[in-house]
Amino acid sequence: MICAFRRFAENADGALAIFDSGNRLVYANRSFRNAFLLGESAQGERLEALPIEQNFLLALVGALSLAREEGCEQRFEWECTSEETAPEGKVLHHQGRVVPYSLSEPEGESPSRWIVDIPAPPISARVEELLRGARQGQKQADFLRRRSRQLFFDVIDELPIFVYMQRPDYIVAYANKKTRNFYGNTDGRRCYEVFNGLDHPCDYCPTFRVFETGKTEDWQFTDSLGRSFHIYDYPFEDENGDPLVIELGVDVTELKRVERELFQAQKMRAIGVLAGGIAHDLNNNLVPIIFNIDYAMGKLGGQEAEEPLGEALRAAYRAADLVEQVLEYSRQQNLKRSPLHLVEVAQENLALLQASLPDGIALEVDYSADQDCIEANPSQIQQLLLNLGRNAVQAMPEGGRLSVSVYSSNVRAQTRHMHMRVPVGDYVVLRVADTGQGIEPERLEQIFEPFYTTKRNSGGTGMGLAVVHAIVMSNGGRILVDSTVGTGTTFTVYLPQVRPAAAADTAQDAPAPVALTGRTPRLLLVDDDLGALTAMRRVLLEAGFEVVTASSGTRGFEVYREEEGWFDLVLADQSMPDMPGLELCRRILAINPTARVVICTGHVDPSLEKDVADAGIAGFLTKPMNPARLIESIRRLC
Repeated sequence: MICAFRRFAENADGALAIFDSGNRLVYANRSFRNAFLLGESAQGERLEALPIEQNFLLALVGALSLAREEGCEQRFEWECTSEETAPEGKVLHHQGRVVPYSLSEPEGESPSRWIVDIPAPPISARVEELLRGARQGQKQADFLRRRSRQLFFDVIDELPIFVYMQRPDYIVAYANKKTRNFYGNTDGRRCYEVFNGLDHPCDYCPTFRVFETGKTEDWQFTDSLGRSFHIYDYPFEDENGDPLVIELGVDVTELKRVERELFQAQKMRAIGVLAGGIAHDLNNNLVPIIFNIDYAMGKLGGQEAEEPLGEALRAAYRAADLVEQVLEYSRQQNLKRSPLHLVEVAQENLALLQASLPDGIALEVDYSADQDCIEANPSQIQQLLLNLGRNAVQAMPEGGRLSVSVYSSNVRAQTRHMHMRVPVGDYVVLRVADTGQGIEPERLEQIFEPFYTTKRNSGGTGMGLAVVHAIVMSNGGRILVDSTVGTGTTFTVYLPQVRPAAAADTAQDAPAPVALTGRTPRLLLVDDDLGALTAMRRVLLEAGFEVVTASSGTRGFEVYREEEGWFDLVLADQSMPDMPGLELCRRILAINPTARVVICTGHVDPSLEKDVADAGIAGFLTKPMNPARLIESIRRLC
C-alpha cells in the first residue's frame, strides 16, 4: 500500500508531503519539492528549517497542530506575496489540507504521520502563471535591451571620431561628445545648420540614399570650418523602430594637408629636374638675344628702330626672369642662412617697392614686432617681400591700399586654417593685405601652384606666389591666405623666431684685386655656345678688353697653358660636353694657384656652389646677364 501511494503521489499534479508527529519531513513528491523546497528532497528536516515562505509555514504549522489535537482532517489557507509567484504587488490565495496517514498504524491508535495535500491550481490559474512568467521574461528582456542600448551609446560617446544620427527630416537625433565639442549642442537642430551653417538643405547629400536603399554609403565632406571628413553611413533605427542613419566621420583634414604638401614637394622636385635641365640651354640662348639687341640699339639711331628692339629686349628679360623664378621655386633651398631682422629687411625693400607703386595705390606700414629676428637667406626674404607686394599691386588695377605689418606672435595651441596648420611656437609674422579684387573660394586651393595665375593678361607668370610658398616652407614657416571677392586679400606669413645673434666681429674684407695700371685687362672666354661666345666677345671688345675665345673646355685649357700668365681673368661656361667649366678651372688653378677664374652658368645648384667654394674659384656669373652687368662684373673681378 505504501509503495502504491508513493507511485500515485510521485505522478500527481498536486503537491503531497508526509510529516511525522515531530513535524519532520518524511516524504515530499515532485510537485511539492519543486513548489516549496527548491527541488531538494530535504527528507528528515524539521518543518521550521525548510526553505518555504513564511505565510505558508505559519499556516501549515497551525494546521498540523490542530489535526493532531482533534485527530481528524484540517483545511488551511494562506496568502502568497512573493514577487516570483505574485508579481506587480498582487496577493494570491492558496488552500491545502492536512489528512491523517493511518495506513500503517494499528487500528484504534492515533496517527503518527500526516499527509499535507495542496491541490494543483485549475487550468486558468496555470495559464495565468505562465502569462506572469512570460511578462516577467519580457520585462527582463526589455531591461537587458535598454541596458545594452545605453552601453552602446556610452561607448560611442567616448569614441575619438565624430558619430551622430540623422532622421529623414534632417534633425540630428544624437551626437557623441566629440561632435558636440566641435559643433555645440545639436538637440533639435538640422544637420545642414550644425555642419554647414546653412539655413537650407545642402544641394547634394549621399546620406539620403541610405534611407532609400537601406545600404551603406561612404563619401567625402568638407564642413563650413574647412575641415575634411570621410563619412561612413549605416542604416539604423531608434527605440520605436523609426529609421535613422548613423554617420561615422573620420577627420582627414590633417591627412589632406599632408597630401597637399607631399604633392607640392613632388611638383617642386619634378619642376626642379625640368628647370635644371633646360635652364642652362635656355639662358645660353638668351645671352646672344639680349647682347645683340642691346648692341643693335646702341648702333642704330632713331625711334623707328629703338621701339621694336626695346620691346624685344624687354621680352627677353621677362623670359630670363621667368627662368630664374622657376629655378628659385624648384631649388631645394640649401642656401646659407643667418640671423636677420625682418623689420630692417622690410623697411629697405618696401622703400624700393614704394618708389615703383602706380598712382592711386597707398602703402601703409606697421612695424610693431618686439622680437623680429629670424634665420633666413636675405635674398630669399627680399624676394618674398617683393613678390607679395607685386601680387597685391596687380590685384588693385583701379588703385587701393597696400598694408604691410610685421609683429610678434606666440602660438600656444596649434592654429588650424583651411589651407595650412601653424604649429605651436614663437613667430615673427609678416602680414600683407590689399583692398583689391579678391580671390574666389574655389581658386584659393590653386594660388600656390606653379604657373597658375588669374593675371595672365596683365603680365602674370603664375610663379610669384609659388616662389613665396617655397621660400616660406623651406624656412620652416607657414603662409595663410584669407580673401573676400570685391574686398581684398590678406597673406599672413609665420616665420620662426630665433635669438638675435651676438654682434659679430667685423669680417675682414677680402684682399682686393691688384689694380691693373698701364695696360688693358686680358680675358680668356671659354664657351661651347658660339652664339653666346660671339655676343659676349663683341661687347667686351667694345668695352676695351683684350679677349681670346675658345669653343670648348679642352681648347680653353690648351690656350691657357700656351699663354700661361698672360690672362688676367678666365671666364668659363660650366656645361660643356668635353670638359665642364669646374674641371677646367681646377686644372688651371693646379698649374697657376694665383689665377683668377670664374664660372659662368645658366643654373647654379647648391652642390655646384659648394664645389666652387672648395676649389678656390673666384665666383659665379649667372646667365643671362645684360652687357652692362657683364662689363661691370669683369672690371670688378680684374
